[in-house]
Amino acid sequence: MIDIQQRLKTIFQKERLVFWYDDKEALKNEFEAIELEDVEKLVIDNNEFGIKRQLLSLQPNDKFLIYSPTKAPQDEENWLLDLNIANYMFSADKTSLVLQNLGLDVSFKEFVSQFDRFFNSKTRLEALKNLLNDKESEDTLALKIMAVSIGCDDNIESIMLKLFSHERHFETLGKYKLANEFFKAVTSKYSYDGESLKDLLYKLFQNHFYYSIDKSKSTLNSDARLFVKSWMDSSRHKESFEILSKEISDALNIDNIITDIEIAKVISCDTYEKCDQVVISHLLRKLDNDSINSVEMTKIITMREHTFWFESYKNIYKALLSASLLFDFVKDTKLTMKNFEDGLQEYAKHWYKADSYYRDYSVYSGKAEHLELLKPLSSKIEDVYLNSYLRELNDNWQEFAQKYMTNTTILHQQNFYNTKVEPYLQKKNKVFVIISDALRYECGVALTSQILAENKKRDRFSATCKAMLSSLPSYTQLGMASLLPHKELSIKDKNDIVFADDKSSSGMANRDKILKSYDENAFAIGYEDFLKYKREEGRALVKNASVVYIYHDEIDKMGEKNEIKTFDAVQSTFLSIIKIIKQIANFNGSNILITSDHGFLYTNQATLESEFCKVEVQDVIKQNRRFIIGKNLESGTCVHKYSGADLGISGDNEYLIPKSINKIRVQGGGNRFVHGGASLQELVIPLIEVNVGKGKKDIKEVNVDIIPLRSISTNTVNVSLFQSEIADDKTKPVTLKIAFESAEGVLLSDEIKHTFNSTEQYDTNRETKFKMTFRQNINEYNNQTIRLVTKKVLDGSSETPIYKEIKVKLALSFFNDFDDGF
Repeated sequence: MIDIQQRLKTIFQKERLVFWYDDKEALKNEFEAIELEDVEKLVIDNNEFGIKRQLLSLQPNDKFLIYSPTKAPQDEENWLLDLNIANYMFSADKTSLVLQNLGLDVSFKEFVSQFDRFFNSKTRLEALKNLLNDKESEDTLALKIMAVSIGCDDNIESIMLKLFSHERHFETLGKYKLANEFFKAVTSKYSYDGESLKDLLYKLFQNHFYYSIDKSKSTLNSDARLFVKSWMDSSRHKESFEILSKEISDALNIDNIITDIEIAKVISCDTYEKCDQVVISHLLRKLDNDSINSVEMTKIITMREHTFWFESYKNIYKALLSASLLFDFVKDTKLTMKNFEDGLQEYAKHWYKADSYYRDYSVYSGKAEHLELLKPLSSKIEDVYLNSYLRELNDNWQEFAQKYMTNTTILHQQNFYNTKVEPYLQKKNKVFVIISDALRYECGVALTSQILAENKKRDRFSATCKAMLSSLPSYTQLGMASLLPHKELSIKDKNDIVFADDKSSSGMANRDKILKSYDENAFAIGYEDFLKYKREEGRALVKNASVVYIYHDEIDKMGEKNEIKTFDAVQSTFLSIIKIIKQIANFNGSNILITSDHGFLYTNQATLESEFCKVEVQDVIKQNRRFIIGKNLESGTCVHKYSGADLGISGDNEYLIPKSINKIRVQGGGNRFVHGGASLQELVIPLIEVNVGKGKKDIKEVNVDIIPLRSISTNTVNVSLFQSEIADDKTKPVTLKIAFESAEGVLLSDEIKHTFNSTEQYDTNRETKFKMTFRQNINEYNNQTIRLVTKKVLDGSSETPIYKEIKVKLALSFFNDFDDGF
């Protein structure tokens, strides 16, 4: 294994006399074969006096290898003792050769000899040699031998993670007689008293579990808890944690244990998946009996946002929060208005939020990881949304909807071109208009937020959203015609096609002609075709254009085709429109208007057949569930009649619109997704103005300050961070990691990750407190100045630059060494 001659050659580079005592002549042949230049070989054979005279008197400057075929005699019988002590004692037994190769002194001989089998491999020996330094102890050497044995880093944390990943690794430690050294290291680091890997694993998990439940049952020290926390946070090892956590939860019957624990304690627990299940069940019960508000719900979900199992239940948590927001809204909001315009304004400012909460709940519950859990809540959501909000709001609105006005302070759709498009043309500025079929107002508000979120990544866009009033009946043909340039809109006697200045507005080609009749450099195009263009081709396409109308249709198309997926189409629409905006930016466009032809009503619960209203009509041009166009029509108990003049439409047609959210019984078709009526959800549409290239200077992150600490005297400490401004469209959230460090950057405590995204108006509600626990070695830093450091978490990067820090004096009391599991 080891070349003795080469080893001796190296030794003689520094030494003149080398003594070699070879018990039982085990390596006599090797000695006889050695030939070293300028080195004379001598054999001890009752000739000690002669050897001594030769070495010291006759050849005082020459080099000698003095070999004995026996082990070294006792000191009192050793005539060459003084020379032995003063010169190099060579040993060629296996352990000695290992020590010499590793550069370790003889004090390690007894320790190293225990692991004879490990050193049978030259590969392992060389790997170990590369890890050693000049400050080794038996403890550090043992860690490095273990690390080489199983292939990991040479610290106890890495060794444990490797052992927990597969039982064969612990068998390897046993094979090399390293198990005792492993448990010795674990005892020293974590105060574990045992010699079973399985028991250690169970105690680590239970120690972490009970830290948040009942600290008196945490049998290991705080470093053990921090080890589990780092395991959970490790992208490399978190999968093994998840697997083992589930196995241990079943083995220890955590289900039974946790059901008897106070919920306030479980809320901060994330060792086992059961913790989340218990918290979710608790929140569901609280929602069911109306004993939790959205502020409390937000607080609890925020606490759990960075816990281990949150991702597995995030859609349920988000659904619960949306439900809570909807229930609070209905409980706290008066759905009354003074007049037609007041109703529009109140909806655009406040009431639309209920539609957003309902849609959010529907989306998240539809993606929920455990759908059955939410069935009772979903039934309550349907009842509250339909009967306590949607029906009540539009019943109250009906009085004013019957006095429909085209002249209000909120822009009417029929004035869109003259008011919003024409000013760009007068200034010779190109403008792009994106018309998304059935993009209702609450969806427009959400889309604007997503555009601004995209802007936070790219700093390219500014965006604002205002309300606009749709034409009535709120259906596609009329809405699309209203958005085109025109002096007059009319509907003839044969069908529901809308004419702009006697030109048909039906279809892309006709709309393109109408645009060109007002400006020859205008054109219309479908969004799919628009997105197909590559950059240079697209720039050529729009180079001389004055107005580009881009037509998009996912929501209405899905609502008509497969209505239960309407809200999925809304999500898809957001992505598509953002793609269109980016494409416009790639084509050097900067002015963008986004709007819609009409809104819509939608409930997950289908309308029962008995709830439809029956309307008898004869002279009908167009009829669907939310409007009728015809002649000789009459108002009824569930419908109201409008003239064309009432609605800004030329001709002698009359229009029946169901009152409130009533639906007309017609053959076929769906009844969850409808539009055409006069509900606020159908009439109020978004007008989003986007400008490319003017958003950069307006976007910043919220500021977070550390509230100073005087000093620290215990091994757990509460720290407070204050978000000094609210998160909004121009101030984005920031995610920080919070921890104590030494002056040299050594981690001294647990590390907490938190996203500061509060929208609370009151300052006191934006202060967040964290309980920090120091590591076991904190006493080494007592009476020193340490640092509380916050580091920014960057999207898509493992870098965490320092955000802010403060210095604080650590002054631990003597008796605190044993507090809190130390």
